[in-house]
Amino acid sequence: MASPPRSGTLSFNLSEQWLLMAATVLVCGFLGYVVYDAIMATASELLQRLLVISPLLLVIVVHWLSSGSNISFPMPGSEPGAIHRAGGSPWGVAFVLFLLCFLISYQPSLHDLIF
Repeated sequence: MASPPRSGTLSFNLSEQWLLMAATVLVCGFLGYVVYDAIMATASELLQRLLVISPLLLVIVVHWLSSGSNISFPMPGSEPGAIHRAGGSPWGVAFVLFLLCFLISYQPSLHDLIF
């Protein structure tokens, strides 16, 4: 004869253990999804801001590199004055990047206007 469980302990049979395990996995999965969704939304906002600022950063870096500052990065296969002979101005690069961002931002409305 089986002895009854003691009053201070919990005893689950096999089906109750599986049910408890499945409920725990579902709750942990749902919480993991909520946390993942919040992290991805935050990362998406940060990357969107970085993508908006990146053309300006690119223009600043190109201007800094073309200004002939004392700090230089050695590039194999190029002489010191090669960047000045390449032509173009940082304002032209800025205009092209601005135009590119404008066209990408308004692509759906431009697409509807053209087609």
